Amino acid sequence: MEKLFPREKFIDVMGRPLTQALFLETGDYSDFALYTLKDVDHEYKGKIYPSIKKLYLEIEDPTEYRFVDKCFLNWKHWVRICENVKIAAHINEWRMELEIKLRSDAVKQAITHAKNGTFQAAKWLADKGWTNPGAGRPSKEDVAKERKIQATILEDVQNDTVRLFQQRQ
Repeated sequence: MEKLFPREKFIDVMGRPLTQALFLETGDYSDFALYTLKDVDHEYKGKIYPSIKKLYLEIEDPTEYRFVDKCFLNWKHWVRICENVKIAAHINEWRMELEIKLRSDAVKQAITHAKNGTFQAAKWLADKGWTNPGAGRPSKEDVAKERKIQATILEDVQNDTVRLFQQRQ
């Protein structure tokens, strides 16, 4: 996958990887900014800044590797960005939204495949098969997060069910 920007755009004059400065809103609208943290692409002073959230959700990679390969310098750079307090909250929000999106898509696929008698891959997605849960009891945070995700998925499935029944009538 080809990078959106050349390597030079991700480093400062001292050769250090940029973090906050890469984003229009956290970089105080500096000349170093490459992306916006907004939900959609944003124009500022005649330049279009791609929405990093939109890119994250479009690439649909829960491992984040392909996303990082396309949008940042390297994995180590991404880890530094994730550790930045001002940016971490945004990233955690994107991660949750992507997980909900993938699981919702998987549930829809499972319904379709169940009608045909096969849905193992969709089940793997709905069960977050790419993660490797640790042994023992889940943390309170994990339980709360899962409850929130399940509620969102349930709402999506209920809306789809109502829509399907309305189409049949």
